[in-house]
Amino acid sequence: MSRNTEPPVDVDEAVARINSRGAKIQQEQLERTLSQLQQDGDLTAAQRLAVEQLSERLVERLLAVPRASLQDAARNADDERIETAISLFE
Repeated sequence: MSRNTEPPVDVDEAVARINSRGAKIQQEQLERTLSQLQQDGDLTAAQRLAVEQLSERLVERLLAVPRASLQDAARNADDERIETAISLFE
């Protein structure tokens, strides 16, 4: 646990970076996948929506643990853990 005289690390900034990185990866992979599926044949609107929803659910589930860990770090004033998370999701 880091307790020093430096200003506290903003956990909201860390969560925002995680969300931003997750959204970027999700969008890149969604576009790639939809492009590949469309090359193989026509996608219906329902199929496209299903793929989009799947990508959103996967990202949300994958990022839930880092977000929860950051909230725990904030409650415990663990700036080192928050800084590590920020650096991992840049």
